[in-house]
Amino acid sequence: MTKLEKLRIVAGYEFLKHIRRKRLYVILGLTLLAELLVLILVPVLGDGYPDNVKVMAAVLSMGPSLATIGAIFFAGDAIAGEFENKTGYILFTNPVGRMTLVVGKYLACYAAVILLVILGYVIVSISLLVIYGSIPIETLSSFGLCLLYAGSVLSVTFFFSSISKGAMGATVITLVFIMVISGIVDSVLTMTGQPHWFMLSTNGDTIATVYGGYELFMGGFGGGGERMPFEFETPDIGLSVLSMVIYLVVGFVSSIWISKRRQLA
Repeated sequence: MTKLEKLRIVAGYEFLKHIRRKRLYVILGLTLLAELLVLILVPVLGDGYPDNVKVMAAVLSMGPSLATIGAIFFAGDAIAGEFENKTGYILFTNPVGRMTLVVGKYLACYAAVILLVILGYVIVSISLLVIYGSIPIETLSSFGLCLLYAGSVLSVTFFFSSISKGAMGATVITLVFIMVISGIVDSVLTMTGQPHWFMLSTNGDTIATVYGGYELFMGGFGGGGERMPFEFETPDIGLSVLSMVIYLVVGFVSSIWISKRRQLA
């Protein structure tokens, strides 16, 4: 059996495990709930839906971006769980090889997250068609950025999973790193006028700002005339893409390298 055939078997088996787990459907339910709340609260709290379809598209795109957080829950136990549950004594000593196992697990996790993102953007597209009768072309760019962001989040999660002793620790560390540490540093850099395109939180913002930047978003809800204590600068899409690719590649390669050298005991 070739390595490619082994990889296909591992990825297929791991993907079926995700399909059977409740966490997939919990995250899907949260994504649907987020979209439903946007569709209900925007016209209720405001004066109907925004006139600009791009503004509404940007708000709705927060739902699929939430789905990317599912990558953390899918991948938190991908590597750490094998060491914590001692299943690595069986998996890591068979002819498949650690690299094939890690790559297969990664592909399976990515496939599960892609499924969530696709379903999220189907909801976005249907909602925009019903309300406005059109879908902005930027929705396609938002979809691509969301998939890339999901890959970068997944790679970071795999990295922490490869160095953590337990699945829960890997999940918590990743959540804190992405949603707390990255967010705080990003805010400080923004307020001081420093470049922050390399922060994961900024990269995630591009999923919505690709429709026209912060100016369009704030202006669409009547906030364009308010003065802020500091200026919001719309993330540069090109630099953000570069940043996400770096997170994706470095995190993925590092997780493989560490997993191959990590001791089972």
